[in-house]
Amino acid sequence: METRGSEKIRTGIIGGSLNNQWASKTHIPALTRSASHEITAIATSNMASARESAAKLGVAQAFDDYRELVRSGNVDLVVVSVKVPHHYEMIKEAITAGKHVYSEWPLTVTPEEAEELAEQASKQGIHHAVGLQARQSPALIDARNRISRGDIGRVLSASMSVSTPGKGGFTERNNIYLLQEKHGATLLAINGGHSLDAFGFVLGDLKEIYATMHSNYSEAKVLGTGETVPKDTADQIMVHGTLENGASVSIHIQGGTYPKFELEIQGEKGVIRISQPQSQGHVQFGGLVVEQVLYPSGHIEGYGDQEPFQKVYDETVEPSVIVNHVMKAHQVMAEDIRLGTFQAPDFYEAARLHRLLETIRQSALTGKRLSVN
Repeated sequence: METRGSEKIRTGIIGGSLNNQWASKTHIPALTRSASHEITAIATSNMASARESAAKLGVAQAFDDYRELVRSGNVDLVVVSVKVPHHYEMIKEAITAGKHVYSEWPLTVTPEEAEELAEQASKQGIHHAVGLQARQSPALIDARNRISRGDIGRVLSASMSVSTPGKGGFTERNNIYLLQEKHGATLLAINGGHSLDAFGFVLGDLKEIYATMHSNYSEAKVLGTGETVPKDTADQIMVHGTLENGASVSIHIQGGTYPKFELEIQGEKGVIRISQPQSQGHVQFGGLVVEQVLYPSGHIEGYGDQEPFQKVYDETVEPSVIVNHVMKAHQVMAEDIRLGTFQAPDFYEAARLHRLLETIRQSALTGKRLSVN
């Protein structure tokens, strides 16, 4: 399916309820503001909420069955913004119908499902993208450019710390499913997946890793009720290894702890630090700050008094930064659809990231140092 010229891309959102915390805060405002898209259909699990959302947005079609949205002749692009366990069946249906697909990350529960969808989408000749919108962060792009042009010289090491209050010993009722491995929406998959993708975007690919995973909590207390629910997901994940260029890597991802995102990159000529002052442990939410210190002599040798870090990019001053990242991701895909290019991170990229997460799991299970393929 192609959309050319000045035609807007007719977009249907599965999970487009205005009560949907993510879609209503990101996709809907982003697509409403986009000059390239027109929201033409909304699907939720409840017809009343679908009609309410459609009416408020001035959308003609409302469905309580996602299959009807996917088959609609008024939809070119399907946006999948529902819980992870439902992604596979919905995306597969959209691919079969020949519709372009933008799916939230994680793409699927397993790497095998992601690889299958990538192959099917390719054979169908559609455009497909996954919501790894941290790649649209101007702060991360700035840091990546500084490293590429050699501002801090050869990269020697990188350490990343990611922590979030959720996915530990307490949970909101609507987040209970995050505590079960079978649902594919774990700390490693969500916080880890987005952060590891951002890490790779800035620094390049991991070559080999050694990981450990464990949990401080086998159950979680539901906030507001006090009841406890079982939990079989890890809330402590440590990854050590090397990049393709030989630089050393240390990554700590944890749940049920004080929120933080920080990535520090040590180079021969200086240091770059990326942090998130108002963090929830989700790098994809934006609001990043880049700081840098360069050694006066161009090398650590002879280094005397400690130089202060200088702020070189600040996303926190930008309004609606989360919506802006998502809107830019949609714009990249819109350009791909119009021009026949493939710039957006697609299902193959998603499958690759799923494989990295699986390698981390296998290293933790076996206690072995593993190559990242």
